[in-house]
Amino acid sequence: MAKRTNVDVFSYLTDTLILIVISFLPFKEAAKTSVLSKRWRNLWRGTKKIEFDQSIFVKQESEESSQESRKTQKMIFLDFCKHWAGTYPQRSANEFRLALSNPQENDTDTQLLIRFAVDRGVKALDLDFSRPTCDENQVGLFELPPFVYEHSGLESLALFSCNFRVSLLNKFLALKSISLGGVKLTNSCVKELVSNCPLLESLSLKNCSDLGCIHISSTRLRNLVIEKCSDLQNGIVVDVPNLRVFKYSGLLVPFAIEYMKGLVEADFDFGCETEFGEYGNLLYELLGDVWSARVLTVCSYMLQVIPSAEEYPSLKPPFEGVQHLTLKTALNMHEFHGISFFLNNCPHLETLTIDLVPARIFQERRTDLAIDEHEFMSSFGLVIVYKCVRKSLKVVEINGFKGQMNEVVVINYLLFHGLVLDTLSIVLSTEKDPDGADMESSYRKKAQDLLKFKRASESLRILIN
Repeated sequence: MAKRTNVDVFSYLTDTLILIVISFLPFKEAAKTSVLSKRWRNLWRGTKKIEFDQSIFVKQESEESSQESRKTQKMIFLDFCKHWAGTYPQRSANEFRLALSNPQENDTDTQLLIRFAVDRGVKALDLDFSRPTCDENQVGLFELPPFVYEHSGLESLALFSCNFRVSLLNKFLALKSISLGGVKLTNSCVKELVSNCPLLESLSLKNCSDLGCIHISSTRLRNLVIEKCSDLQNGIVVDVPNLRVFKYSGLLVPFAIEYMKGLVEADFDFGCETEFGEYGNLLYELLGDVWSARVLTVCSYMLQVIPSAEEYPSLKPPFEGVQHLTLKTALNMHEFHGISFFLNNCPHLETLTIDLVPARIFQERRTDLAIDEHEFMSSFGLVIVYKCVRKSLKVVEINGFKGQMNEVVVINYLLFHGLVLDTLSIVLSTEKDPDGADMESSYRKKAQDLLKFKRASESLRILIN
C-alpha cells in the first residue's frame, strides 16, 4: 500500500489561479492569507473583491474611546486605504465597498477612493456612509460624484446615506441590482428608478423616508426587499408578476399584491408594531396574496394577531407549496394558536425552523381562543395532529434554545407526533444570566433531557450544538 503524504495542492497552482481563489474570500479573510508563507505575503493585495471598512480601524463610543482618538483612527484608516489603492497591482477589480462615516469631512480622500473603483471598472459598487457614532454632527448627505454615472458597466449599486440623481441612473445600462438606504425617497423616484433601469432584477430599500407609499410595477424584477422604511401610511402596491423573493420588515401597512405565481420566498416581520390592533383580516389577506411561496418566514406579531382573523383557522388557498417555514418567536403561549394556524395550512411542510427571539407579547389578544385548551397544552390523547406533522415534516431546527417550559412543550408535541421526523437540530442560546455568568452548560443539560422524551419516529436524530 502506498504511503499517504500530506500534499500542499496550492503549491502546484500558479499565482494567477491562487489569486482567483483569494478573490472569492471576504476582504478581511483574504488579508489573513498573507501569514501563510512568503509566497502568500502579498498575493492578497491583488484580490478582485476590495472592502474598506472604517469599523475595523475606528473604535466605537461604547469602547470608551474619545472623539479625538476616533478622528486619529479614522485618518489612519484613510491613509491605509489610499496606500493600498495606490499600490494595487491589478488593472481591474470586481467589487468595491467603502464604509465611512461623515465622508464630507474627508471629501478629497473619499472621491479619490471612489475614482479608484470606477477606474478599475468594478461591477459592484457599495458605498455606506452611515454614522456609527452618535457624537458626529448630522450634516447633509454625501453626493454621489458625477463621474460614477459614466460607469456604464456597473451591474450592482448599493448606496447608504448617499444622495444620487435618479434621472442619471439610466446611464447604468447593465445595472441589475440596486440597494438604497438612509435617504429621503419619494414614490415617484422609486417608479422612475425602476423604469430607468431596464435590466433591474433586485431592489432593496432600507430605512428610507418620505415615501408616502410604494408602488412598484415591473415584469423583470425578481427580488424585492423593503426594510424599516417610514412614512408608508398609504401602503405598498406590488405589481411584479415574476417576483421570486419578497421580504418586508417594519410597521404593518396596507398591502396590494398582484398575482405572483412564481414567488419562491416570502418574509414578513412586523416586530416594530407596539399595538395589537384589529389587523387579523389584513394579515390574512396578505398571506393569501403570497400563496405560491415555497419558503415562508413570519414573526411573533403575525403569530399573535392572525388568530383574530374571521376565517381562522383555515387559509384559502392554503400554502400547498410551502416546504420550509421559519417562525421568529418566543414560543410564548400567546403565540401557540398562530403556530397551529401555520402548521394547519402548510400540509406539505418538510422543514420547520424556530428562531427563538425576544418578542413583544400582547396579553390583551382579542380572540375567544382559550390557551389552556390548546393542543400543545392538553393531554396528548385529545390533541389535533396536523397533516404535515404526521406525513411530511422531516427536519425541525431550534435556534437559541434555553430549555424553558414553553420551548419544551412545543418540542415535546413535535417529537410525540412527528411520524417521519428525521432530524431535530438544537442550537443553544449564547445569552448569559443577569449577572453575566455563562449558561451554556445549563442549556445543554436541558437539551440533553430531550433525549429521554418519547418519540414517534424511530429514525430520529437529535443534534445539539
